[in-house]
Amino acid sequence: MKKALLLVMSVVLGSVLFGCQSSESEKEAAMQNITGTIAYRERVALPDNAVVTVSLQDVSLMDVAADVISTTQFETNGAQVPFNFDIEYDGSKIKPGHTYSISVRIEIDGKLRFITDTMNAVITDENNTQKVDLRLISVAGQ
Repeated sequence: MKKALLLVMSVVLGSVLFGCQSSESEKEAAMQNITGTIAYRERVALPDNAVVTVSLQDVSLMDVAADVISTTQFETNGAQVPFNFDIEYDGSKIKPGHTYSISVRIEIDGKLRFITDTMNAVITDENNTQKVDLRLISVAGQ
């Protein structure tokens, strides 16, 4: 009787542990990434404290703020363009038929210095998600 109970408990515990493992694997499988480079044409060196912010947005709806899916940010620490970027996002948040775009901004001391000025479509509609080249423009008055 004790052996049978021990066997049943082992099977139940094994099933619970297996269920936990598969849900963690599913989360990892849902995580995807977009890679590429960031550059601008001006011959301007960035200071050490420049901050680069890359955002993935759902831009499907017009006349409303874009829904931010993921954001990554890094300091340049004296490095200069071109910068490589790798932004990770939850693939389960991607909806078929929606339009997604990557945008970038570079700030110095909290002030905007460079920004993307065009929609850079990614993910759906057979748009690229790897090796995306982003060109920024200088913000007027800087």
